[in-house]
Amino acid sequence: MKQVRQAAHRKDENRRKLLIFRSKEQLIGFLFFIMIILISAWIIKSVKNWMDDPEQMVLSQLTLSGEHIFTTEDDLREAILGLGLPNTYVGQDVVDIQQEIMRFPWVKKASVRKQWPDRLIVYVEDYKPAYYWNDLFFLDEKGNVFSVPSDRIADLKLSRLYGPEGKAKSVLENYTKLENLSKKLANNQLALQINATISDERNSLQLMVIRCIAGICDENQEIKLLLGNKNIEERYEQFIRLFPEIQSRTPLDERITVADLRYENGISVQTEKIAQ
Repeated sequence: MKQVRQAAHRKDENRRKLLIFRSKEQLIGFLFFIMIILISAWIIKSVKNWMDDPEQMVLSQLTLSGEHIFTTEDDLREAILGLGLPNTYVGQDVVDIQQEIMRFPWVKKASVRKQWPDRLIVYVEDYKPAYYWNDLFFLDEKGNVFSVPSDRIADLKLSRLYGPEGKAKSVLENYTKLENLSKKLANNQLALQINATISDERNSLQLMVIRCIAGICDENQEIKLLLGNKNIEERYEQFIRLFPEIQSRTPLDERITVADLRYENGISVQTEKIAQ
């Protein structure tokens, strides 16, 4: 009998060694923990499926900020729709949207970010027109060429620059030098204002200038200056200094139309009768 009890006791000890838990409470706690993990995994998967659903989390709000002179919210919507991407928070790729916005020729800089849960925030900086370029485009202060739809821009009082494709920055550089020279040599009695700068393939330069007296400029009487491609600043300065004398020798019923400054010595001047 004693041997039977000992055998049963050893059997119970072996069974306890195989068990991880020493009490029913520990087993229940473990099962509860497993259940929590399974439920959490199910919730995460359900949320992911919900977020990936094109009908959920629609980006319904758009915020446009920045120095946008010409860009509109309709432009941004057009760019986004043009990508053919899902319009959900998760589905939209901000890099693709940014690249699409940069396709607008008047946009200088753009950045895009999403704000939970349904907002798209776009920062846009447009080029600022400083000059006309070949009558079809604009230049900014640094010589970047861009275009703007004609219905978005009013008639601006800007100097006109003309030149071969790819020469915008060099033409602007010459214009800037000569315009600074005009301002430097101007006085209350007389000043010349550059309305247009024209360069050809050989970098030969022409200017269209108007005379200003006491701050009042005669827009209807432009003078064409032929400067050539050498000693441009010296030739223009010579004309400014000689202009009062040239003007004094011009008959009252005539006006100066062309001044050729490409001669080594002297200036050739053409005049025409003033229409009565």
